[in-house]
Amino acid sequence: MRAETSAMPRKPASFRIDERVLDAIAILAERSGVEPQRYLENYFFARGKELGIIAPDAEPLGETRGGKRSGAGKPKSQDGDRKSEALKEDPDER
Repeated sequence: MRAETSAMPRKPASFRIDERVLDAIAILAERSGVEPQRYLENYFFARGKELGIIAPDAEPLGETRGGKRSGAGKPKSQDGDRKSEALKEDPDER
């Protein structure tokens, strides 16, 4: 049996798992520098390929989750504030 992966979207899923296993997943994910969900997906994708459940030439889905965006959460720069203030001023008063 092979799972087809072409244009396959991610689906939400939930499982009841031993808390110790969840802790282990969190530690392994942190060591790998990824989120636990990403770690599990990568692990089982590779394992599925090893066992022939996922086609050997299949590629994992690209990153579609939000993640960090450059500049997110940074305060606005002082220059940007000055520029917006300058635009509000009356051009005759400059």
